[in-house]
Amino acid sequence: MRFAFLLPLLSFITGSSFAQSTCCKYGAMNPLHEKFAESPALQADNLRSDTINILKYSITLDITDFTTDTVRGNCAVRFAPRMNNVNTLSLDLLKLTIDSVRISGNPAPFSYNDTLLIIALPFTHTTTDTSTVSIYYHGKPQQDASGWGGWYNQGNYAYNLGVGFAADPHVFGRIWFPCFDNFVERSKYKMIITTNAGKIAYCNGALTKDTTVSGNRVRTWELNEEIPTYLASVSVAPYTHVNQTFSGINGTVPVMLTAQPADTTNMKNSFINLSGAFGTFENRYGPYRWNRVGFCLVPFNSGAMEHATNISYPLSAANGSTALEYLMAHEFSHHWWGDLVTCRTQGDMWINEGLASYSEAIFMEGIYGYGNYISYIKNNHDFVVHYTHITDGAYRALSGMPHAYTYGDHTYKKGSDVAHTLRGYLGDSLFFAGLQYIQNNFQYTDIDAVDFRDAMSTATGVNMNNFFNDWVLNPGFPHFSVDSAVAVPNGNNFDVTVFLKQKITGAPALFNGVPLKLYFRSAGWSLEMRNVSMSGATANFTFTLPFNPVFTGVNVERLISDAKTTDEKVIKTTGFHFANNAAGRMRVQINNTSITTDSAYLFIEHSYAAPDPHLSWGIPYRLSPGRFWKVSGIFPPGFDATGYITYDGRNTTSGGGGYLDNALLPTNNLEDSVVLLYRPDTRSDWYEYPWYTKNTGVLTDKFGNIVIDSLLPGEYTIGRHDYTLSLPGSTGVSTDLNIYPNPAQDEVYIMCGENNAWDLFVHDLSGREIYRRHQVQGTLALSLFGFEQGIYLITVRGTSGIRRGKLVVQ
Repeated sequence: MRFAFLLPLLSFITGSSFAQSTCCKYGAMNPLHEKFAESPALQADNLRSDTINILKYSITLDITDFTTDTVRGNCAVRFAPRMNNVNTLSLDLLKLTIDSVRISGNPAPFSYNDTLLIIALPFTHTTTDTSTVSIYYHGKPQQDASGWGGWYNQGNYAYNLGVGFAADPHVFGRIWFPCFDNFVERSKYKMIITTNAGKIAYCNGALTKDTTVSGNRVRTWELNEEIPTYLASVSVAPYTHVNQTFSGINGTVPVMLTAQPADTTNMKNSFINLSGAFGTFENRYGPYRWNRVGFCLVPFNSGAMEHATNISYPLSAANGSTALEYLMAHEFSHHWWGDLVTCRTQGDMWINEGLASYSEAIFMEGIYGYGNYISYIKNNHDFVVHYTHITDGAYRALSGMPHAYTYGDHTYKKGSDVAHTLRGYLGDSLFFAGLQYIQNNFQYTDIDAVDFRDAMSTATGVNMNNFFNDWVLNPGFPHFSVDSAVAVPNGNNFDVTVFLKQKITGAPALFNGVPLKLYFRSAGWSLEMRNVSMSGATANFTFTLPFNPVFTGVNVERLISDAKTTDEKVIKTTGFHFANNAAGRMRVQINNTSITTDSAYLFIEHSYAAPDPHLSWGIPYRLSPGRFWKVSGIFPPGFDATGYITYDGRNTTSGGGGYLDNALLPTNNLEDSVVLLYRPDTRSDWYEYPWYTKNTGVLTDKFGNIVIDSLLPGEYTIGRHDYTLSLPGSTGVSTDLNIYPNPAQDEVYIMCGENNAWDLFVHDLSGREIYRRHQVQGTLALSLFGFEQGIYLITVRGTSGIRRGKLVVQ
């Protein structure tokens, strides 16, 4: 299921669809009802399937009344006890009228309260008995209280969607036939549907009979693969279908693309890559095991539903364009995840929906290549790490999801994110072998997170306890960063020790045994990679490399979805690069034309984690509690770039940056105190960056942007002035250095206004220290012999504080 269009927030869904009727047929005092009734929630859960096995539903319905939307018919329920001494059969049925109940042609006593139908069996059944009960009923099937799910009569369409967002449990077969409405009971189906006025019915499985009786169309569909009730489907309209076939691993598979005649051309054009999806998913997950592929267009604009072999698909998404083909891929992939292998409870809905959402990315990879796959993954991760704890009210574990958030962003988006991370843990070969193992060993049945974990462990030979404990059974994210790297010459090689740090965001504890890849680049752009396993807050690893690295990074390829978004690029042109400040990411403008002949390598990380605290007391800047940037890479001589970032304390999930700085800016009167803080490396303390411009716009909207002139390697974060943090006599950063002439060619004079001795430091724009001098008295005359043309950063430290300036050498 995918609700890709008018997605409702789920936080308001707290009600239950099990409303008790005050005008039920038998009334509250009926003795049979008193004796056998249990709470609706208990009757509808999975426990009932431990007592009785529903073998087959044979549903016969007349769907010709499009005036009152009443359906009429019967459902024959064939069942076998799983234990002895069974004398009643309890079935879920929601607010329909029971005409009669018959067993072997004879009336059977029953009780019904508009929610639960309890039938007295004519004899006590044992595990050797098999019986059929026929329930005759009519009425107008219900729509879910949320508006998503249930029965729909729209124009000349009538159809069901098998789950309800507000229903508890979410399975929603009970709105149109009596059943065990839970996630584990699987049964075969036969559906005999009568229609008229040019309308015909499409249901699950194969069409076995199509006749005309008294001017009405009667079609029989049969599905011999067992499915739970929420995957059962009927759609009625003036339909036709387009026939196609796929050559699959297990042979030829028929395809029905069902629509009204005027919509078939658009549907074919929107589904042009369905055959590619078929091949991609078979290659990744194993053979398609159903008797056909079926999509049926319906006028529902808030998503789709993965009914087995008869997917209900929104008419508006099959408009002739492939812009929404990810939705087609999502629904089709459910025939592996969500139809063939299904979640045991709604608390593990990530198995259905997270894997189907991840299949969107697998589809992109199969059709358009790995580059499109990783772009899809990164865009999804941007949302996950930024917003899911906002839209779902908290950082949440994937497994054990509360009812109100079953169909929330954690289930879909983080579920996909975690599947990608599992691939990064295992590598392609083991990852897809594990998924195929699950498909082979749990086909047509249900699993939970522990089953998934143990199956992946068995299939791959890798103990998956740490992964599932950290990523599935608990909330939040880890955050990994390179603290520093030290290289020591060793003959023609270098022994390089890398110090890694782990932080956590929204998680209860540090993650364990996370496989990470380290990346090393030389000044000549040579690349070496090494694999490590990270546990704890800090760790260090030593490797022998053939060069002294000028760049050391971790998880550059984003194989592990930690609490970061990143951008990596080899830059050969001036102008703007990277994101347009979306989701807190940094936009970079390259200014110097020499970049076209001497490329730069730029790696920018935006971290959703707290920056390291100040090293000293009394610094009057409050650091962002939740994010910072790191700029690193390989910078050619004269590298000149400008960075653009936003601060955004607005409580909104639209516009790209909401909730990024609402903790730093809890009220709307703090925006004028926003500052940009910087440190060149983790050994240095944070200070206000001297060369930036803050554009506040409306001063009270908690939103603005910052232009970073002379972008340097190092870490940046948003902060704000807070002089309550200052110690007596503490000083900040000043930019009132007197540098003349400026620009200069041969010599420059530097005055800082200090009465006592002061220290001078000169850095180029790549952050390298070019010159230093200690204990300067008065004015310094600095020779520029050996300085290349370009921009240099001047830092002066004296008893009255730190002063910074910029020198241009011509």
